[in-house]
Amino acid sequence: MHLFARVALAAAVLTVPCQAAVEYQKYGSAAGWDIFVNPQMGPGCFIARQNPDGATQVQMGIDATAAPRGYLALYSTKPRKVTQGEKISVVFDVDGDKYTGEAKGQETQGYDGAFVPFNNLDFIYDLAKKKTLTITATGRDPIVVKLAGTDDAFKALRECQGTQK
Repeated sequence: MHLFARVALAAAVLTVPCQAAVEYQKYGSAAGWDIFVNPQMGPGCFIARQNPDGATQVQMGIDATAAPRGYLALYSTKPRKVTQGEKISVVFDVDGDKYTGEAKGQETQGYDGAFVPFNNLDFIYDLAKKKTLTITATGRDPIVVKLAGTDDAFKALRECQGTQK
């Protein structure tokens, strides 16, 4: 994971339109994660789960609008002082391995947060083998995402993505 994750995390953030008006289609659930289809992403499938704090939602998925790429998004109902389009330097700690990247601020369906695309789908799929992802943005409190169940959830995500044409 190390080499391609560094490459993926170092990739420039691509412009992604605000998803505020998008209606997601639920595909199913697996291991505590919900699987959705986002028609404006190709269509692309993603997994989503509320963090135990009840205020933070994590999404990981596929943007299939061009060459498929992965993405990670974190949204919160608590004010995080994130503005639409803001560029945010972040550190990803994946079970002790640290990577840097740049997120782009977004507002979506009552949440604000940030979105980070990855040019290598294997980075997203490789998270299924890990236990904890901690995301720290400059000047903000870290957000810890437990990755339990992601292996089964990503199997369902791949199945979902295989049905999208």
